[in-house]
Amino acid sequence: MSFYESSRNIWLEDGHILHAECAYGDDEWNESTIDLNDFVGNSDGWFVWNGVSDISVDGTMLTAELNMIEEGTRGRQGINLNDRIGNDNGRLVYINQDD
Repeated sequence: MSFYESSRNIWLEDGHILHAECAYGDDEWNESTIDLNDFVGNSDGWFVWNGVSDISVDGTMLTAELNMIEEGTRGRQGINLNDRIGNDNGRLVYINQDD
């Protein structure tokens, strides 16, 4: 289940810990967290799944200034958390699409 449509009060702590109250059961809510550092990285200035600064979350988009290997940045880049973060019965989970 998409985490965004089934969660509320979504926020980011320390630039990498995603917090949300996730729906489960009959109109019940569970506070859940997931450490995005375990799943999101920087590859030469591009977000990749599996060095970032000025990180923020807006809806389903995680955005940041990403450093390139040589020097400089590619500007602000984004990754859609809904692509791989889900709500599993009130818990934020990583959805591995490689299986």
